[in-house]
Order: sequence, then structure tokens, then C-alpha cells
Amino acid sequence: MGVISWLKNSLCKNRAESLEEFTELEEDEELREVEPIKRSSLNIRDKAQRDRYIKNCCEQMQESIVEIDKASMEYRLVTDYLKDIEEIEAAPEELRTRINKIAERITKLDHESALNRKSLGRIGDEEYNLLARYETEVRDDLEKIKKNEEFRELVRGDLQRLESEKAVYSYQKSELRSSMKNIKNLLLVTIAAASAAMAVLLVLYAAAGLDIRVGLMMLGAIAALALTGEYLAYSEAVRKLNYADAYITVLINKQNTVKIRYVNVTNLIEYEYRKYHISASIELEEYWNAYQEEKKARDFILRANSELSLEKSRLVQLMRDLHLKDPVIWARQCEALYNPKEMVEIRHDLNTRRQSLRQRIQYNTANRDASRSEINDIVKSYPEYGQEVLGIVASYNNV
Repeated sequence: MGVISWLKNSLCKNRAESLEEFTELEEDEELREVEPIKRSSLNIRDKAQRDRYIKNCCEQMQESIVEIDKASMEYRLVTDYLKDIEEIEAAPEELRTRINKIAERITKLDHESALNRKSLGRIGDEEYNLLARYETEVRDDLEKIKKNEEFRELVRGDLQRLESEKAVYSYQKSELRSSMKNIKNLLLVTIAAASAAMAVLLVLYAAAGLDIRVGLMMLGAIAALALTGEYLAYSEAVRKLNYADAYITVLINKQNTVKIRYVNVTNLIEYEYRKYHISASIELEEYWNAYQEEKKARDFILRANSELSLEKSRLVQLMRDLHLKDPVIWARQCEALYNPKEMVEIRHDLNTRRQSLRQRIQYNTANRDASRSEINDIVKSYPEYGQEVLGIVASYNNV
């Protein structure tokens, strides 16, 4: 993503061994936590820092809003599916009896047709039925999962590089503080040594009457040079320490944005994994290829079985009479219509998906509200920058 190009190669080479303890990235649960930034570390009077901070809040808010919209749309689809189940279970007894009878007949015909599928078996019935349920979505979902997996690896790499860079500057801060302490000690030693030398010269003057003017001049020159060098070294260390603090704040800003992206893409991937009962896109791709071959063979058998087609048509028509959102899908999962245990499994799967979507919505809503609250607080606390801040916010869509 190009966000880590600033790492100084020479600094990494010279201090690689010393930085090992700083460079290990936290596990996935750690990556999900957005590291809070204390506004006390932000120089609000600095326009560059202020603009960068506001833009970062807007970017986080904008990305959260997009994710809320996506999850809300999917949430409505899952909810419609659950409402269809409620409509089926609330159907009049006579209609439900007809539905159950046809569903059982379809299941029996499917079982009889399975006797002719001994040469098949490229994919299990459970995987086949699952993919059949989402047949129109699998191709797009597979491509989406692949892209999201690749993107997650890129984001993970960015997080690791950001963490490494932050570790470099944290280590540099530690060294600078140590150097500043040493310079202070050296300053005290210089003063003490100069004082002792002056005392010796004064004793020689008082005891022996020696001319100590040249000695005093040399001592003064040496002391002045030493103190000046120590002062300059200390000032340079302070400057570098301030720069390291500011740069670490910038890195934290970037980490927070990247972590939000990581959490969102991970949530998307995990949702699709749960949806298809897989652990990687390659597994879904194998299932999908096997499913397509299996489907060709099964479709051939189904076309030869006119009775089965007729029964399914009758079932779909009955489901349409219930005004379901998706009546056709029940022709592919008939057992759930008369087997309460199977219906419970489908409902549980849908509720699990809906809970996952709700958590995504809540997570992104919290991020959106936190960023919005931070911007509002800055506007209230620093009214002199209000118009400027609102101008930046206005440049982002839907924020």
C-alpha cells in the first residue's frame, strides 16, 4: 500500500539485533483493537498535524459508514429469510399438511434418484445442498473471498512494517534518553573538574606566588569548549527525541486506519467462511468446481424424472401462496419443511449469520460515532478552527 516507505535502511541494519523484542506483531485479536490516540500528543496549533488528524478521523468514519451499509443490506436479506420461515410455520394447518406431504414426496423421489447416482459422488450432499442454496452467489462470493484474502495479507504486511517502524523509533527514543542522561552526567563532571583545576591553580598562586594567568585562560577555554559541545549534543538529542515522538504519533494514526481495514476485511472473510462452512477460498473453489460437475449429472437425472419436477413446481406454487420472499429455495431444502430438526439447523445458521452482521454493524457504528464525536469536540474546544475543520469534513462523502 506504500505506507511504510519511510523506514531508514541504515537504522534498521545497524540496530537489527537490538530491535528483535520490538518487532513481533500481536496476534489477530490484537490487530482488531484500534490503538487510541491521545489528543495531548497532537499539536492542535500545527495546521499540518491538525489537518492530518481530522482527515484520519474522516477516513475512518467514511470506511465505517460504507461497511455499515454493506452489512445492513445483507442483514435485511437474512432477516427476510427468517421471516419466510415464520410464514411457513404460521401457515394454516391444511396448507401446511399439503406442503409437508409434497416435501416428503420430493425427498423420497430424490432418494430414489440417488440410486442412479452411484457413479457420481464428486461432492457430498451437505456441501452440494449448501452450494445449491447459494448457487447464484457462489461465483461472485468466491472472487470476493480471494480478493479479500489477498488484501488482508497486504494489510497484515503493512501492520507488521508499521509496527517495526514504530519499534525503531521507540528504541531510538530509549537511546536518546540514555544519551541525554549521560550528557548531563558529563556536564557535572566537566564543572567539577574545572572547579578542581581552578582550586589547584589558586593554591599554587597562594603558596608559591606562581603566575597562573595563562593556566586560568587555558582552563577557561577548555571548559568553555567542553560545555559548549555538551550543550550542543544535548540540544540535538532533545530535537531528535521530539521528532521521534511526533513520528510515532503519525505511525499510530496510520496503524489505526490500517487496523480498521484489517478488522473489516477479516469480518467479511470470516462471514463468508461461516456461510460456506470453509476455512479458505481454495476449499470453496474445489467445492464449487466439484459442484458444477455434480450438478450437470444431477440435472440430467432430474430432467428424466418428470414427476419430481412436477412435485417441486407444486411445492413452489404453494410457497408462493404464502407470499415468501424466496419460494424457490425451499424446493432445494424440502426436508426442513417437515423435519423440525432440519428447520432448527437452518434457523440457527441464519441467526448466527445475523449476529455476525449485527456485530459488524455495531463495531463500525462505534468507530463512526467515536470519530464523529472527536471532530465535534475539536470544533467545540477550538472554535477558531471550526470552519476549517468543517471544510475538511465536507470534502468527504456521506460523513
